[in-house]
Amino acid sequence: MNKILIIDDDEVTLQCLGLYFQQEGLEVFTTADGPQGIEIFEQQRPDLVLLDLGLPTLDGIEVLREIKRIDKNSKVIIISGYSSSQSIKNALAAGAYAFMGNTFDLHDLRSTLDYAMSG
Repeated sequence: MNKILIIDDDEVTLQCLGLYFQQEGLEVFTTADGPQGIEIFEQQRPDLVLLDLGLPTLDGIEVLREIKRIDKNSKVIIISGYSSSQSIKNALAAGAYAFMGNTFDLHDLRSTLDYAMSG
């Protein structure tokens, strides 16, 4: 079973995505806290991370950098409302696999996730 970690401070997004991916047969871990997300990543080693940039306790880019430090081959998809060209560049430069704005389609997200986990 593939494992996914979702780190997002929006409780509704966290619950909806968590439920969706559980129903899709994935083992799901969720948190609204960046440092806790890093801890879960280190303990569970998920196949993929969905990460929001606008976290209150630790900036999403810093969370991404720490995850990549732990496992340089980790696949992290950024999902954020902060989709300026600079935030996209920063996320990709820090090692993000992909960047999706908050107004994503679940089908597109699932396709991106499937592609990331297959390679």
